[in-house]
Amino acid sequence: GQSGVLSRPSTAASTCSALNTGLPRVGGPPFSRSMSSPGSPSSTNRAFQRDSWDPSELVMPAPMGEEDGVEDERRRTDLAQELEERGLSTVYDPAQEGGLPRPLAGKEGAFDISSIPPNAMKTFLMAPAPKTAGMIECRIVRERSGINKLYPKYTLESDSGVFLMCAKKQSQNKTSNYALSTSKADLVSKDCDEFVGKLRSNFLGLEFTAYGTGLNPKKIDSSMAQAHAIQLARQELVAVQYSSSLWGKKPRGPRKMTALLPRVQPSGERLVCRTLSPETEGLLPILKSGTAGNLIEVFQNKPPKWNETIGAFVLNFNKRVTQASVKNFQLTCAEDPDTVHLQFGRVGKDEFNMDFRYPFSPFQAFAICLSSFDYKLCCE
Repeated sequence: GQSGVLSRPSTAASTCSALNTGLPRVGGPPFSRSMSSPGSPSSTNRAFQRDSWDPSELVMPAPMGEEDGVEDERRRTDLAQELEERGLSTVYDPAQEGGLPRPLAGKEGAFDISSIPPNAMKTFLMAPAPKTAGMIECRIVRERSGINKLYPKYTLESDSGVFLMCAKKQSQNKTSNYALSTSKADLVSKDCDEFVGKLRSNFLGLEFTAYGTGLNPKKIDSSMAQAHAIQLARQELVAVQYSSSLWGKKPRGPRKMTALLPRVQPSGERLVCRTLSPETEGLLPILKSGTAGNLIEVFQNKPPKWNETIGAFVLNFNKRVTQASVKNFQLTCAEDPDTVHLQFGRVGKDEFNMDFRYPFSPFQAFAICLSSFDYKLCCE
């Protein structure tokens, strides 16, 4: 395999629930398909199971009368009109689950967050954005007055004002730590339904990892069976690494940042990064070891260009960013450097725009933007 982790039996306590293979769940790599079931049929065998047919087995349907055809056509027309009025496609997309809306075919950017039912909102926040949605425009509002002076609160909402989630910087931590939830309350317990994950940095503020719900592997009883322990461990959903592009007596120039996501499969399903040995099998260690293979997707910030007229580095945000800031960035991938997958920038003293597209989820995009707010020792 391309990954060192995948090409050897795992010596660390980790597991891989390999979809469509029937492989055992214990002792594999830390990446797995998000919705897997041991022994499920191979995707290549899921369609037709045989390539020849006995004509005697076929049954011809009864001929349809002219009146039946007219009635069916009327029903189809009425249904298509109703779906179009609601901004939904007339074609079913099996990759979209949980009741999430899908924009009209050919109308990129028609995705309407306000039409997501409450019981499907968490699915939307944690899942990759729909491919057909185009760029989803949101904003982040920072609150840092009063009790939030030292530990700011950040609210993510759609451009139309639909509340999505909040993040609160936690006190009494040695490194930056943000709790993300679907509640507007300042204090949210990790055990409540509203808690969706956390973002944690290293001591220098140069590396960040966002986790889903679950336990820190270090806090799981080491005597517990691996199969059980791995199910309790939290997922790594995104990681960010920062550095300065120019060095001298003092770091100068724009920040350089790299964002890592577990890879999203063509089916729309995201690989799961869950391990009991994050020091060697987490997102950042896998990148540094050069064994990422097809496990992760790597995005880097688009380098800004120096503008002699205004004496500053500039990027084209298509009017979505109006104020200069070291926090502003655009992320692209090596395979498609002209497409911006996530952009973030200041539009007011405490207001920032955040726009993202597939394969980012709202949670992942929000976590990356939160990391941009933090002070970084070698980048400021």
